[in-house]
Amino acid sequence: MLAKISQLGRDFLPADTRRRLKAVVDPLLATVGSVQAAKTATSVVALTFDDGPDATVTPQVLDLLRQAGARATFFILSDHAERLPQIVRDIVAQGHEIGLHGDRHDRLTQFSTSEVRSRLAVAKAAIETISGTRITLFRPPYGAQTLATYIIAKSLGLQTVVWGPYAEDWLDSSPEAAAAKVLGVVRGGEIALFHDGLELDDDAVRPALDRARVVELVLDGFKARGLTADTVSAMIDASGARKTGWFRT
Repeated sequence: MLAKISQLGRDFLPADTRRRLKAVVDPLLATVGSVQAAKTATSVVALTFDDGPDATVTPQVLDLLRQAGARATFFILSDHAERLPQIVRDIVAQGHEIGLHGDRHDRLTQFSTSEVRSRLAVAKAAIETISGTRITLFRPPYGAQTLATYIIAKSLGLQTVVWGPYAEDWLDSSPEAAAAKVLGVVRGGEIALFHDGLELDDDAVRPALDRARVVELVLDGFKARGLTADTVSAMIDASGARKTGWFRT
């Protein structure tokens, strides 16, 4: 029901009206809220990457982060992690954070609660074994989440993390255009979404976009504006978490 109401709001309400409604509703849904930003003002932006690890792009992104003295959170898929375990260990060794994105890139809202629980539990355990770290953050593929899947993730010790500005780096655009979609709107305290891996629907055309170049441009833009890129946990540990009622199918 919450997912259907949320979808209706996105389909029929103007953006400004949605923002005002969100400001009223989010505090009421705080107990079932997903982390979307820092609670208090900060100069930090949480840089997040989905769908990895990727054999080509993830090492490039790690090099760029190292050069910039920046950190990020990587929401990874366990089937990718099992194929590329050394990259997962490199992410951790270089001071970044790992969160769970699932086993495969499926909309969990399409499966039974027992299957969702089993898949998340197995994926979480696999990534913890590979990375040697405890996984506490979760981002559902496609952002698809119902109250039931939220509760299941919570029961497994996972806090759902969603996002604010995003680069639309799954589209075939220039790196400059993709970076501008974030740099044009981002503020300190927000969670920005990028992709090091890229899982697409079966009928989608894979873009030729240089995703690492997008990250390079964004990091340069952050530096010019006095913003620091860090992990989700570091940002919310320092500034608290602003949560939103995020339910969509």
